[in-house]
Amino acid sequence: MEWEKKRFRKMFPNIYREVEGDIFPSVLDHLERCKDMKEAEEVIDYFMKTGEITEEYGEFLKKSGILKEIISSRKHGEYTKRGLR
Repeated sequence: MEWEKKRFRKMFPNIYREVEGDIFPSVLDHLERCKDMKEAEEVIDYFMKTGEITEEYGEFLKKSGILKEIISSRKHGEYTKRGLR
């Protein structure tokens, strides 16, 4: 059975994106755009609340010194340059 692309995309949008190779920003990509620690912690809390990252990983990000290094390290518009949508 052969499917039409439009119909398949409408019925299964997430599978379609995976098959087509779209890459979505991760929590680290979002943290690179944060302006300060407070904003970064809010992003981590959101990702934990939605279940996109585990609580252990969220606490690791908050307690490790990695946040200070990656906050504000990406400029506006770099998502599309890296192929992220």
